[in-house]
Amino acid sequence: MSKETIDIQKISNQFEKDILILLNEKEKYVYGDIIKDLKLSARRGQELISSLLNKGLVKRIDQSSYLKLNVDIK
Repeated sequence: MSKETIDIQKISNQFEKDILILLNEKEKYVYGDIIKDLKLSARRGQELISSLLNKGLVKRIDQSSYLKLNVDIK
């Protein structure tokens, strides 16, 4: 089953867009490293990642702290 493809330009939140770009560049990313690399506060990073998880754009790998894209981006 192929993944949905989304147009990254249609993502209005720049920080969410930045997270998707990071995950597109690397197959998987540790939750905390995303927050650190984008220089986000822990609370803000958690809110953004939770939003992306709820939208189905990213997903956790098993029960680990790794995240990966759940969609293809263009």
